[in-house]
Amino acid sequence: MALVPVLFLVPPMVCAAGVLLGWAGWHRWRARRAAKTGLAMRRALAEALHAMVVDLRAGAPPALAAESAAADAAPPVADILEAVSGAARLGSDLAAALATVPTADPLLPARGRLVRAWVLSQRHGLPLADLLDAVRRDISAELRFTSQAEAAMAGPRASAAVLAALPGFGLLLGEGMGAHPVHILLATGGGNLLLLLGTGLVIAGGTWSARITRRGALR
Repeated sequence: MALVPVLFLVPPMVCAAGVLLGWAGWHRWRARRAAKTGLAMRRALAEALHAMVVDLRAGAPPALAAESAAADAAPPVADILEAVSGAARLGSDLAAALATVPTADPLLPARGRLVRAWVLSQRHGLPLADLLDAVRRDISAELRFTSQAEAAMAGPRASAAVLAALPGFGLLLGEGMGAHPVHILLATGGGNLLLLLGTGLVIAGGTWSARITRRGALR
């Protein structure tokens, strides 16, 4: 309860700087979490396709192989494989069946390849197991490339993090020298303005660095 009156004593620009920092941290955390989730989804799909290929080569019909793989998969991947199983049982169009299944963005390219493999098998009589195995290999190759690219970008990202932390080290150095920069930033109007401006520049620099490293990882 005592926190509310204290918040009214904090200068607006200091509050704005805190809000900007909080928003930037939340946005960065959300982006990294989405990237990890996307990788996990694609890895799970590759594993499920491998299980389906093994069953197909052992003589299982496509509907049963897809159903068996879906039983051991996580919900996003299981939904796709259940649609495959249903299309195989009914002899319906797989693309139309998958169009009704909500699919996360990281799985959309692989879903398109799965549909093309299915169409090739149905129209030209090509072995479905071989086509699905080719899709699995493509996904695995993309995952390996992404892992290698992320490792290559670890150094630049560490450098960007150090640069973003330099203003904080400068404040600590100033306090140690007796210049009291924290008091100036928090207790004076000019300091409040500098704090807000500096916070915006740090966030802009971090965002730009993240974009550069992300583009480097995608190449």
